Amino acid sequence: MKFIAINTNLQINGHEVLNTVEKDFYNLDFNDADYVIVSGGDGLLRRIIQYIIFSGQKKPAIIIDAKGSFNVIAKKHLIPKLRKVVAKIEAGEELKRKKQDVYKLNNHVFLFSAGNMHDALHIHLSEIMRIGILKKGPLKYLISAIFVIPIALVTLPFLLFSKKRFFIMTPFKWVNFMNLYTRVDRLDIDLKNGYNLMEIDGDLIILEEDKITIKRIDDIDIVVG
Repeated sequence: MKFIAINTNLQINGHEVLNTVEKDFYNLDFNDADYVIVSGGDGLLRRIIQYIIFSGQKKPAIIIDAKGSFNVIAKKHLIPKLRKVVAKIEAGEELKRKKQDVYKLNNHVFLFSAGNMHDALHIHLSEIMRIGILKKGPLKYLISAIFVIPIALVTLPFLLFSKKRFFIMTPFKWVNFMNLYTRVDRLDIDLKNGYNLMEIDGDLIILEEDKITIKRIDDIDIVVG
């Protein structure tokens, strides 16, 4: 089998492994790859899957080597450590897979989270605190939440009734409520503004379109053991 490993240096006995970095992956032909190993956090995972989906090439299965601060997708699917997955491959055992839904917000892909409510503020504050001992790990997100919660308590009623605000968190299973969504078939929003800060899977983006359309567009195989 052929593997492409992103942002790590890996060898798998008896198999072909191409080690690369994120920026070089975007120039690769991966039609003959069986698996892409993504070593990083949710943001890197989202960007790699976005490129795979939009490339028109064959979709390889994804092996996650979780090294980010939150690793939501890895936690959702109970992803084992990379060394355990490699051991199964070298032993000739079949890898287990699960389907992960892929959603699109205009020209951006996301897997589990998107919004322009308090989630965007939370991520923005967390990114500011990405320094020193807070650079790695989830502590910066906890500290950021402490600052955001008072603002959320005051402003949430106004945001829930706004036609321009939304927050989507697909791993949750409760029913959609006002501008809070856990399942999206299709969502159309007119922001009436051409410069908008959005959070998608923990990444911050600037969306320049007034109108956005959010919908499920595909799925991709994630190795879960």
